[in-house]
Amino acid sequence: MPITIKNSAGGGVTLDSTTSSNETLNLPSGGGTLAPLASPVFTGNVGIGAGTALSPLDVKSGFITVSKDANTAGRIGASEYITGSTANDLIVQATGSGVTKLYQSGVNSLNIDASGNVLMGGMTSLGSTKGLSFQNNSGYGQLNLKKTVSDTVIAVNFYHNNSVVGSIKYSNTATQYVTSSDYRLKENVTPMSGATAQTKLLKPCNFDWIAGGNVNGFIAHELADVVPEAVSGTKDAMRDEEYEVTAATDTEAAVMGTRSVPDLQGIDQSKLVPLLTATIQELITRIEALENV
Repeated sequence: MPITIKNSAGGGVTLDSTTSSNETLNLPSGGGTLAPLASPVFTGNVGIGAGTALSPLDVKSGFITVSKDANTAGRIGASEYITGSTANDLIVQATGSGVTKLYQSGVNSLNIDASGNVLMGGMTSLGSTKGLSFQNNSGYGQLNLKKTVSDTVIAVNFYHNNSVVGSIKYSNTATQYVTSSDYRLKENVTPMSGATAQTKLLKPCNFDWIAGGNVNGFIAHELADVVPEAVSGTKDAMRDEEYEVTAATDTEAAVMGTRSVPDLQGIDQSKLVPLLTATIQELITRIEALENV
């Protein structure tokens, strides 16, 4: 494949092998160097596999591959020349552990592991988390969504196949959490009954979180006995979690292990709204009946 270097006037030099054997371009040996010129000879673009180079370095129909030696990981770096020194602004590093690392100003800010998981904030291992993960030690928001229009916008859509089943929207002053509820998605619609009796079975309580804080709420498995659609998970369930035994290095993959951990239940308290609304309506009906006696 020829390598062409052109100057601004269109002139230049082409390096091209016309034989089946390797050819060598010799540079000074014995510690010698090529003396720098007072000004560059070529001020145009460099094209590799390109008839016309459109940028300072133009590679057509291929990639730039950087291979590592026995001691260091392969890297592609971009630097800015500042006041006589170079500052590493961007380095992409492919490690022997299968993790691609992105450094900005010397800080490891983003990693992509061999499974395609994206780790931000310097995370190198997912543990039990999969997909896109954030680590934040500064006290600021981990995921920030910003709009510049004075209107309500959709920040996140949740899809099942090609249908939106929920979203998060926000305006200039408030946030709306939306789940699908269109009448065209429903059938066999009937009024609720017996809501008061069902509400009496609820066991609201006050408790302390082990991690800290005192609140009013429900215990998940107790609520599941009354309003099962408001609870996720199963009481006392366990799951297998992958964890990092030994951290990854530039040349070796992380050593991972598996352990059994609690698969915790959760509550969607918004699912209590229909029951509590129906209970209030039943109580209003009884109050109005007593007032009319």
